[in-house]
Amino acid sequence: MNIDKRQTPWAAALPLAFSIVAVGCSSEESSNTSADPTVAKETRPNIIMVMADDQGWGDVGYNGNPIAQTPFLDAFSSEGVRLDRFYAAAPVCSPTRASCLTGRHPFRVGVPWAGDGFVSRDEQTITEVLKDAGYATGHFGKWHVGELSRTVNQSYFEGDLARPEAYSPPWLNGFDASFATESMMPTYNPYYYLGGDYGTDDYRHLQTEPTALGQREGGFRWRDHYWTEDGQMVDEWLEGDDSEIIMDRALKWIDGEFAVGGPFYAQIWFHAVHTPLVAGDEDRALYSDLSMEEQHWYGTLTAMDRQIGRLRAHLERIGITDNTILWFCSDNGPSYIHDFNSAGPFRGKKAELLEGGVRVPAIVSWPEGFEGGRIIDQPMTTSDFYPTLLEAAGVRQPEGQKELDGVSVLPILTGDRAVRLSPIGFVSPQRGVKYDADPTTRQYAWHEGRFKLYGVGGDEWELYDLEEDPGETTDLSEDQPDRAASMSKALLAWVDRVNAEAALLKR
Repeated sequence: MNIDKRQTPWAAALPLAFSIVAVGCSSEESSNTSADPTVAKETRPNIIMVMADDQGWGDVGYNGNPIAQTPFLDAFSSEGVRLDRFYAAAPVCSPTRASCLTGRHPFRVGVPWAGDGFVSRDEQTITEVLKDAGYATGHFGKWHVGELSRTVNQSYFEGDLARPEAYSPPWLNGFDASFATESMMPTYNPYYYLGGDYGTDDYRHLQTEPTALGQREGGFRWRDHYWTEDGQMVDEWLEGDDSEIIMDRALKWIDGEFAVGGPFYAQIWFHAVHTPLVAGDEDRALYSDLSMEEQHWYGTLTAMDRQIGRLRAHLERIGITDNTILWFCSDNGPSYIHDFNSAGPFRGKKAELLEGGVRVPAIVSWPEGFEGGRIIDQPMTTSDFYPTLLEAAGVRQPEGQKELDGVSVLPILTGDRAVRLSPIGFVSPQRGVKYDADPTTRQYAWHEGRFKLYGVGGDEWELYDLEEDPGETTDLSEDQPDRAASMSKALLAWVDRVNAEAALLKR
């Protein structure tokens, strides 16, 4: 159901109210994605997908964070549709990103963990489908679902080798334009990194142009690079806030496509607020009463927030806000390597299938498509992007479409349907345990409406009522054994299908 939209602290904002029990694993919503293929190209919406990195549910002011200054996300949450039960498809970055592109569980696609695997070339990405329908497509920022060079090592670990077998850049996955990095980057002066925790041994060096690119006494050149759609490395010095650098390129491309006419799909994936964290002096000054490390973390968050405000203002200025779908979310819960961030009232952090590891902040707007100023608490996931956006664009799913794990949630966004009719399944390695290890080491979760089944190993389960117990403190599996048994049966049947498809991949 939709709940009254008021700014509330965590304790008052929850529990969320949603009361459905879903049946089966394929979606009733997904049948609607065979939308009218005759929709005129010029009337199709522009689509902009914005993703933060390692931003937890509690790392925004609108979810009650008492320290974080995120005025632009707060305004967006009031004017758009706030999605309060939105999930990353995985508890770490690369798998979630693969789900965004394909609508499929990351295991099926061959991306089980962060930096592990790449988007298979036999996958149909959303950009390939939209491009065939006349969309211009551009990716800006972090990629992390495939190597960007067959010969240049993009790993930040000294001594690692290039992985030509994992070459799967944006330009081979349906993107016309790219300004992409394979993985993480420092969040200020991204081509230079001093070292130490968050790069803060002497943050001033991070804001000073090196005398020679990649060389400075006491520091070293960050090993990752930006790459463009022609497969060329961007080797000039990039100065200033990394989120601004990414948005500069994205807005320039959007302006070019606006001048040409026709719809576009822009994918803006920030590096913020992933380590190494570096903030400019002005953004740090907002948090001057905190430790230096906290100043850099919060400052980086605020710097990213400002670019989201800049994007929204730019769309308004050129007059395309009304027919543009703008969707923001994070790729997983907050990082586990420091405690400056927050999962709000939820248990767990990044790398865990507890709520804190996968429930993330999310907001969407499309003024011509549905009313803003609402909160929706129905479960949604990044795997839903693919079928939802194709339906919104009036583009049919391609012939021979592989099994999707996402469903179209457009009827929920428009108000034509009140509840999600399909469950959401999760399976993931645990941190420090390789994907190809014994499957009994993996973690699992299954969401049916208000209820969540969770477990590690696949034979013992915990059952939670997320409406009454969003913090997952009371295991109901012994009180409701029939429900737990039914949900575990559905989960394991889905896992069998996912594993069977994953086994067909040749790596």
